[in-house]
Amino acid sequence: MSQEAVERLLGRLITDERFRTQATASLEKASLQKGYRLSQAELLLLSGLELQGFSELAHRLNPSLCRAEC
Repeated sequence: MSQEAVERLLGRLITDERFRTQATASLEKASLQKGYRLSQAELLLLSGLELQGFSELAHRLNPSLCRAEC
């Protein structure tokens, strides 16, 4: 397992609305497209997350911390 990849993916889920949308459709595909090398165990654990919570958190952030879509 790559803790760094997990942390980067979690950060991206918070700051990148387009990525959150892609991850909602397919976390595995979105992760591969962005170059996150995750194990099947990591993907399974991450796929259990409620992605709506990331959206709610993103809307509370200062917009300068988010990608352009936030």
